Amino acid sequence: MSKLHVAFLEIRVLPWRPRRRTIDADLLREGAPDLLDLADDVAGVVIGVVGMILLYVAAPVVAVVLAVLLLPIEIWLVAAVALLLLLARFTGLIPWTVLVADGMHDEERERFRLLHRALRRVRELNGGGRPRVVWKWS
Repeated sequence: MSKLHVAFLEIRVLPWRPRRRTIDADLLREGAPDLLDLADDVAGVVIGVVGMILLYVAAPVVAVVLAVLLLPIEIWLVAAVALLLLLARFTGLIPWTVLVADGMHDEERERFRLLHRALRRVRELNGGGRPRVVWKWS
């Protein structure tokens, strides 16, 4: 490779990529009723206002109680998921990615199951020294 190539060890914090979700507008239009009765409109407004008042009163109380009750479980769950991701990464189940960029045009990604092989490839492309690391969320 020429001197213009620069390599980085690319570490994705979340090894999966989130999908974009969209709603099809035609499905919403087809499901909407044509004509609504006046009684249904009034009942809907009354039920909506009463529900909103109940929600404004009850939601903060429920949120605080659930937060206090579930906090210990959430902490252990987040720690367990982080530990499993680290274990999967270092055992080679989730590969290490080396990002090879030549100037500002092309980017190429090479995957390695073991960390020391990925670091060796980064040092080889950069001519030795400390390997550069790029952190990405997904």
